[in-house]
Amino acid sequence: MSSNRISINDIDLDEIENLPTIRNLPRSKVRSKPTANKSRLCVQPIQDEIAQLVEQPDGEDHFNFTYSASHHERQWIVNSLGGFYDSQWLDDVLHLIKGGKEAHVYQCLANPSVPNLEQPYLAAKIYRPRMFRNLRKDHVYREGRQNLDENGHAIINSGMIHAMHRHTAYGQELLHTSWVEYEFQALCVLFEAGADVPHPYARGNNAILMSYIGGDDVSAPTLNTVDLRQKEARQLFDRVLHNIQVMLDHHRVHGDLSAYNILYWNGDITLIDFPQVVDPQVNRNAFGIFERDVTRICEYFASQGVKSNPRRIAADLWKAHDLRQMPEVHPALLDEEDETDRAFWQSQSGS
Repeated sequence: MSSNRISINDIDLDEIENLPTIRNLPRSKVRSKPTANKSRLCVQPIQDEIAQLVEQPDGEDHFNFTYSASHHERQWIVNSLGGFYDSQWLDDVLHLIKGGKEAHVYQCLANPSVPNLEQPYLAAKIYRPRMFRNLRKDHVYREGRQNLDENGHAIINSGMIHAMHRHTAYGQELLHTSWVEYEFQALCVLFEAGADVPHPYARGNNAILMSYIGGDDVSAPTLNTVDLRQKEARQLFDRVLHNIQVMLDHHRVHGDLSAYNILYWNGDITLIDFPQVVDPQVNRNAFGIFERDVTRICEYFASQGVKSNPRRIAADLWKAHDLRQMPEVHPALLDEEDETDRAFWQSQSGS
């Protein structure tokens, strides 16, 4: 198996030449004591040291790390991960695991105080600013879900909502924060439910810290790069379907599931990349997105000798969870203050 680690020479850093300062975790000059209950932060996200996000100065003078980066990438890392360093989540940034148009993922040396670590590393996913994201038709994924602030609360401030609707610079920043928060919350819910996803430890406005999958020098490859024996392929196919069921049990559709977003390590799988997760109860496109996810999974496993009927699997799973392929009325068109509308939606959603 070959590593999926990407060399810095393979990345076009011209795209991040003019990165703006990124709002992230508060940083003090003296590293703070670790929080006492880090293992639960995915359920009660970062109330004290980590919740209040502020503008970051260039902190390269006190956050030095092993990974060799260009000046602009280095400042991007410092701005995004410096608060985690000060809060004693990580001690070093070691390697670039994956570089992409939407985010980079780095292997970091965890601080020894971080609880429940199976190995001495964490993975840090740093998102590009909203202007550099390249997800096509992201409104399809946003449909039906509330925009969230950096603390995971629904945004109800009229000025903030107006800025997002107008897509001002401030509004774009709020939308970007909401996108990150949805991935963090999805990881928290699914990890607590026992799904095969990374352990989410903490998040800032522009980064998520999670468990690292791989060895000291080689990160876990994605499943699409792995050739499986047929018996193992059958077992892993069933395991992926189990994870899809767990996601539906908790009202989540991955939205971009394929062998490219599943890590393989020592016979186990880990599903990754959840920012575009959708709620099948409120998104009118959810079944089409779900069927596409299932089809991509079935196509990979067909190449490994496991034959299946993706359309039948998708339809059966959807029906087993009492989900409609198309809601009769989108919830955004209903008035929650109207008793008739409220009763209608409750009848449609089964609540």
